[in-house]
Amino acid sequence: MQPVQAHKGKAAVRLEVIGRSGHSSRPDLGLNAVHAMASVVTHAVAYAQSLTDGPFDDNFVPPYSSLQVGLINGGQAVNIIPDRCSADLEIRAVPGVSPSSLLEPLKAQLFALRSSGFEVAWHELSAYPALAPVKGSELTAVLVELTGQKPLVAVSYGTEAGLYQQAGIDAIICGPGDISRAHRADEYIEIGELAACQTMIEDLGARLAA
Repeated sequence: MQPVQAHKGKAAVRLEVIGRSGHSSRPDLGLNAVHAMASVVTHAVAYAQSLTDGPFDDNFVPPYSSLQVGLINGGQAVNIIPDRCSADLEIRAVPGVSPSSLLEPLKAQLFALRSSGFEVAWHELSAYPALAPVKGSELTAVLVELTGQKPLVAVSYGTEAGLYQQAGIDAIICGPGDISRAHRADEYIEIGELAACQTMIEDLGARLAA
């Protein structure tokens, strides 16, 4: 229930490589999609490291944009040349940097595989812009009054708030729970947090209706 003024933007994509199957004893007759994807992933890892050089926004931890490959899938058996491989990756960008534009070098790396006979595909899974902090925000002042908590300047996770801001609507993050409990076994929200959220929403409704 602590108001949050800013978060990073994000884009998630699935890369797909289609090669040619065959028996592993004749690699010259196939096109190994896993090997091809490995070259793209290797480039992605190096590219992720280069993002640590900035640009920086010290409101965030880490203070730079980041990239990770989160899932790779390909192959059928050790003695079969894999004809398909996919990789899911995400990029999280500091405000002022477009997440999708940061992925363009990887897209170029993937599509370069066509010159070696592979088919490739680039699928956007999700994308949203960063939520940038607004100095002197009236919305922040209202949430501080309603929650009794000082606002956090920024968090590194993301929400839909950046989409509202992009549309010209003031936005702020505030709700029950803690990000340290998210995306893990037994994720939970405490009863007291839900009660505090209910009180805040009721007080906000009364304020708007006054």
